[in-house]
Amino acid sequence: MSEPEFIICNECDNPVYVFEWKDGRISEAVCTTCGNDKPALFTTDEEYGEDMASDSRYDPSE
Repeated sequence: MSEPEFIICNECDNPVYVFEWKDGRISEAVCTTCGNDKPALFTTDEEYGEDMASDSRYDPSE
């Protein structure tokens, strides 16, 4: 996977544009909105969309 333009904080769902990407994954990031600094709690836009598509709370057809 190539480096994304931004990632999304899983704690507050805000985009983060300043982060470190190493070996195809997020190695460092800090959310300026909520302070989250755990790389495992960030996701790419593509992964975020997949997660929302599988979450029935976000079903746009309802």
